[in-house]
Amino acid sequence: MTARTPRRWFHSSLLLALAALGGCQTSPRAEAVASGQARPHNVIVMINDGAGWGTWDAAAYWQYGSREGAPYADFPQRLAVTTFPLNSSSQPTGDNAQTLGYDAGKAWDTGPVPAQDLPFAGYQYLAAVATDSAAAGTALSSGIKTYNNAINFNNDGQPVEFNTLRAKRLGMATGVVTSVPFAHATPAAFAAQNESRNNYHAIAHQMLAQGHLDLVMGTGGPGYSVDGRACDEGAGAAKAEGCANPWEWVSQQDWQQLEAGSTIAGNPSGPWRLIRSKEDFAALAQGRLPADRPLIGVPRVANTLQQARQLQVLGRDAAMPSGVRKIDSVPDLATMTRGALRFLLQRSSNGLFLMVEGGATDWAAHTSACGTEWHYGQCGDQPQYGRLIEETVEFNDAVAAVVEWIERNGGWEHNLLIVTTDHDNSMPMGPEAQNVAFAPVRNNGRGRMPGMSFRPTGNHSNALVPLWAKGAGAELLGQRVRGVDAGYRQHVRWNDGSYIDNTDVAAAVQEALQRPR
Repeated sequence: MTARTPRRWFHSSLLLALAALGGCQTSPRAEAVASGQARPHNVIVMINDGAGWGTWDAAAYWQYGSREGAPYADFPQRLAVTTFPLNSSSQPTGDNAQTLGYDAGKAWDTGPVPAQDLPFAGYQYLAAVATDSAAAGTALSSGIKTYNNAINFNNDGQPVEFNTLRAKRLGMATGVVTSVPFAHATPAAFAAQNESRNNYHAIAHQMLAQGHLDLVMGTGGPGYSVDGRACDEGAGAAKAEGCANPWEWVSQQDWQQLEAGSTIAGNPSGPWRLIRSKEDFAALAQGRLPADRPLIGVPRVANTLQQARQLQVLGRDAAMPSGVRKIDSVPDLATMTRGALRFLLQRSSNGLFLMVEGGATDWAAHTSACGTEWHYGQCGDQPQYGRLIEETVEFNDAVAAVVEWIERNGGWEHNLLIVTTDHDNSMPMGPEAQNVAFAPVRNNGRGRMPGMSFRPTGNHSNALVPLWAKGAGAELLGQRVRGVDAGYRQHVRWNDGSYIDNTDVAAAVQEALQRPR
């Protein structure tokens, strides 16, 4: 990819604010603030990318034996979320017309249609037009609807503010963590502004140069294959998978400056500390690395932590849902998350704002149809059900790590945790779902592969997705209910069908951050 000259979208007033954080905090009110109305000291937003309701169920059945074992299952706020973008365009159209939406009657229509892949009218409706991760991430981060491809850009082609910037103005430490490249759409939506998600070099440069982030974690660095092997090992095409384009996600110049410990483009926060080894990630999680400069952690693997690994290189492991042995030289998402929390807590006494993404769940779901949206390594004649489960298990473990951290660091009165996804992908349901509309995933017991199937679209859908929230400000989400979907209540059974919009997530976080301490 040719590197583009990055455009600096952050307003000068913001950059001045970042240089003088101590003077930009909201002044406390003189009157006492009720504990239920206080601003959360720490805000963590966790996004299991591309996880439809069947994905959550399948992973919970394999990992815990039931839904109730999930670390978020008993959270007081349990809502559905609409995810549609502003329109079906992939570039700005210069108007604010909301041309897409969600119709519950059409979404759950069980009328049969003569189509092999999508045999029910509801399936047809949900698969017709859907958001991508950029527009959905923008909605979750900034609170606006926009076109697909946009990273915090509105339909007029202008940058918009997002909650990471608001948190930084309050003096909070900020960061993003992901299991996929750090410049990919969802982390980008919490860290950058760009007219297109595909401008990876410009997005990465913003993240590394503007001074609004204290921490970045994700794949995307050069030198290692999808199996965690050094690219210079040679020995065949399989072992070199992921090595062909070392500068796909970050420019060579920016990477070399990271390795040299040089300040990138005058970053007001100074040079980054780069860590890559599994041992360094463990040391960070244990509090054995300093927090004297911003930190970027890029594991020694291409594209994803585990999802893209190859059977012919790593061998079999019958204990894994995919049957493939894990790469043992990279950290897991839970360790990365623990390290991020510990590091950010040291960076500011004013709290932290962190987004954690299980990004490769979406990559596994895209295997429902080869040759469509799939472009992340190998795609065979069978979808990656096992890897879909593995990625959500890793995400669940990261959620459990956050819950444990919250209980040790101020409790739920001082922390806000939101767990959700950005969109459905391929409508995972039960094995009978091509004959019985919306048949649920079959629970075969803990440690046993659940019965499931995809709709073979290879792409996202417009289905409602689940959200769970707990802590200071979580009630603000429940106050934004836009309707009750009887079909969601009947088929998904996580709540009474109450749903909000994805823009309400950003709005609720923004309102929580505006509360007095």
